[in-house]
Amino acid sequence: MLPLLVLATALLSAAALPEPANSRSGGILRLARLFDPATLDAAKVELTEDVLLVPLLNQTLLDVRDGTNLVPNAASEWSTSPDKRIYHFRLRPGVRFSNGREVVAADYVYALERMLDPATACGMASYLKGIRGASGFTARLTNHVAGLSAPSRETLNIEMERPDPTFGFILTSQGVAVPQEEVARLGPQFSIRPVGAGPYLVREWKRGVRLRLARNPHYRGVEPQHLDGVDILIGGDETTHLMMFERGELDIANITFAGIPRPSFHRLSRDRRWRDLIESEPLFESDFITLNTEVPPLTNVLVRRAINHAINRDKWEHVPDGYATHGEGVIPRIMPGFNPALRGYTFDPGKARQLLSEAGLPTPVRTVLWHPLDGLSRDEAQGVQEDLKQVGIELTLKPVTFAQLETAMQIRHQVPMGLTGWSAAIPDPVDILGQQFDGRAVTNAATWNQAFYQNPEVDRLLDEAAPEVDLKRRFGIYQRAEEIIVRDAPLAFLGHRNMYGLRQRRLKGALMDSLWTYRFDRVWFEP
Repeated sequence: MLPLLVLATALLSAAALPEPANSRSGGILRLARLFDPATLDAAKVELTEDVLLVPLLNQTLLDVRDGTNLVPNAASEWSTSPDKRIYHFRLRPGVRFSNGREVVAADYVYALERMLDPATACGMASYLKGIRGASGFTARLTNHVAGLSAPSRETLNIEMERPDPTFGFILTSQGVAVPQEEVARLGPQFSIRPVGAGPYLVREWKRGVRLRLARNPHYRGVEPQHLDGVDILIGGDETTHLMMFERGELDIANITFAGIPRPSFHRLSRDRRWRDLIESEPLFESDFITLNTEVPPLTNVLVRRAINHAINRDKWEHVPDGYATHGEGVIPRIMPGFNPALRGYTFDPGKARQLLSEAGLPTPVRTVLWHPLDGLSRDEAQGVQEDLKQVGIELTLKPVTFAQLETAMQIRHQVPMGLTGWSAAIPDPVDILGQQFDGRAVTNAATWNQAFYQNPEVDRLLDEAAPEVDLKRRFGIYQRAEEIIVRDAPLAFLGHRNMYGLRQRRLKGALMDSLWTYRFDRVWFEP
């Protein structure tokens, strides 16, 4: 992996990139997903399945290759100041929105301010709070973010409050230009038919049935338009989608975290038609059960530790089958700053019973586990329910949609336990640690600190680490913070997801990506 300081010390230009191949053979990429997108507006996207559509409809300032290598995209070149506080971008000439208007630097200023505006309800706004003047803007004290400027049509400057060597990675997903006039014209419809500068545009969306994307006739970018369009069927389940794939009706077996449904993996890996087409990719992702530290009995750290010891996590995460790697904490093994010396919780039901006895609570201890509706999550929740029952904890299971779970878990005192996880937008510990465990965030109306965890020493370490540009020191501070977090057990630490993918033989290109899971804009068909 390339060090993060590459982004702070190098001046990267389009000339440094390999020339992209010409558009390939065309054709329609056929996909299927379980449910409709919540939105197609990049400023409001949160669910993983919706994030996958962002590169199809938009062109971000920067892109990422091989997990940690930042490269120009809509920007032709970029640099940072010596103190790592100011990011400077020169836009690629000729980039146009799907309405034909040329993209200018002011479109990025508008887009970033729109994401910071509380009225937009952007789930990723917290990633932008380090921009100078962002706090005053969100508090309605000013009508402009002081750290955002467009001195010319092709020049964009972003100034941070303090050094931030990782901010460039946010611009690989959130550095999206938005035409203000189209937001004003379309209003709520902008979430349904957004106007972006990506290789494709929305041709048709019949809710619950189909989403069709077609070529953007005004597209000009680094990545060619390999495809004539993308056709996404909506509905069904993972088993149905796999059957359609095997009949040749879909080009990718599943586009959820399931990848290949676990019950079908062993069959497919022995099938001569498919076994050599199975591919895998470790993800910047962590699976866990959030334990709400404000809801009894989870207010008691001994109960939280007991839960960690009671769960046979490697079994339910299918670690022996390669679907996940063993988890001691929250930082995945592939992330820079991973601590190989960290030791978390062993599977030890006897220890769990001892901790519950020390907690002094009457047994059985009762609480509720919310979990997503999909079969994978249901099976995992039922396994955890059985494990906890063996040590004296009775779980009531509450299945809900992904959207319901994410919304409810951001509200205080709402969800005692939630089966969830975190997919990093930044390949650095600042992402998961800063977002999930900053105790000062629990006062917000909605927060990513869904355990409502507070520890002043962790907050101090997070503040110390975030602006640090010396990587050895930076990672050491984050490792100390993670050790405290593991000891306090605001989560039941399960593991780190690996993705198995399966595509038709004629679909070529770099499909799987550690940060994005899939990149549909990078694939093409060959005979």
